[in-house]
Amino acid sequence: MLDLASGMDRIIIILLLESGLDLECLINLRVSDLDLGSGLLHVAANRTIQLSSGALNEIKQFLKSRPGQVYLLEGRCAKPITSKWKRCVLENLLAKSE
Repeated sequence: MLDLASGMDRIIIILLLESGLDLECLINLRVSDLDLGSGLLHVAANRTIQLSSGALNEIKQFLKSRPGQVYLLEGRCAKPITSKWKRCVLENLLAKSE
C-alpha cells in the first residue's frame, strides 16, 4: 500500500505505521508537534514517539513543498483534513494493493 501512495497519503501511512496513532489523533497533529532535528513526534503531554530516519526524511520533503503549514496534514483554508476524507483515500489504496 505504501508503494501506491504519494504526497500526503504516503505521509499518513508512514505515520500510522510508525506511531501506532489512530487516524483521529493523526489528523490533529501540528507541524509544531514535530522536532525535525531529533525526529521526535510529541503526541501528548507525556508521550513522545521517535520516528525513523526514513520517515523523518519523507516528512521533511513533504513539508518543504508546504511552507507555513500549521497542521501536519492540512487541507484547504489552513484546517486539518477530515478523517472521513482520509478513510476514503486509504480504503481506495487498500483496494488497489489487493
